[in-house]
Amino acid sequence: MSQSYLEIAKQGKNALWRYFLGILLILFCWIFIGTIATLMFFALVVGDLSRLQEFLKTRSTINYIIQNINFIFFAVGIFLTVRFLHERKFLTLVSAEAKINFRRLFVGFGAWFLILASMTIIGFVVEPENFEFAFQPSQWLILLPFALILTPIQTSTEELFFRGYLIQGLSLITKKPLILMFINGILFMLPHLPNPEIQRGPAWVALYFFAFGVFCSFVTLKDNRLELALGIHAANNLLHIFVTTKDSALPVPAIWFVKETGNPQWLIFWFLIESALFYLIAFGVTRKNTSLKNS
Repeated sequence: MSQSYLEIAKQGKNALWRYFLGILLILFCWIFIGTIATLMFFALVVGDLSRLQEFLKTRSTINYIIQNINFIFFAVGIFLTVRFLHERKFLTLVSAEAKINFRRLFVGFGAWFLILASMTIIGFVVEPENFEFAFQPSQWLILLPFALILTPIQTSTEELFFRGYLIQGLSLITKKPLILMFINGILFMLPHLPNPEIQRGPAWVALYFFAFGVFCSFVTLKDNRLELALGIHAANNLLHIFVTTKDSALPVPAIWFVKETGNPQWLIFWFLIESALFYLIAFGVTRKNTSLKNS
């Protein structure tokens, strides 16, 4: 019988103080070193640092790169923490055997991307006037290779930290899935509260971020590995280079812009529909159902 995803935390050196120190090290790399690197890059490429806030509102490939630089250091912090502080293999954040199941990764990415794209097409058919065609080939084609590299780094880093490192660490305190999913949803929501989308309706958009964290935690625990969540998150963010909103935290020169996002309550409704469809595809079609263990 294969080792459960939560039992991976028992590998290597797993004293709770190491997790507390590990979180501090990861946050230091992400926030402090990442911010310094971002400012240095901006000063080198753009120039005057006083223009930073204004520049971050522009939709350009340079801005996209700037907003993703700190995630590279976030990833480095996670790697150093797991490899040297806990003395276990980095990919044990993905699975007990420290390997990536690319089939499950592609199922996660493909299913979520297909679901979101289908919902977007339905929205376009129902309200075509709400979509603004803004395709600029020269800008978009330059953005594409950077997005294909940087977006998976950004989303994978978040998944490795929230659904990997934190869930495994918290399992040393409790292994009850509902508690782990709830705490993980809260922790995932908090750093997303400064996102500009929150202005649509703070309570409902915050609830969406919470629900996204809970859902990715659920599929991780259900699948007993991280690949589905890695695929979901990457597909979710990559879709923004095709269709995005004008208040998105990812200011990219997308192909289409949604003019009005509508009532934020619908964000939760549609997310529940999307999650249910994904569950059917990932666990009802591609794999026999497994049950969460509640101990």
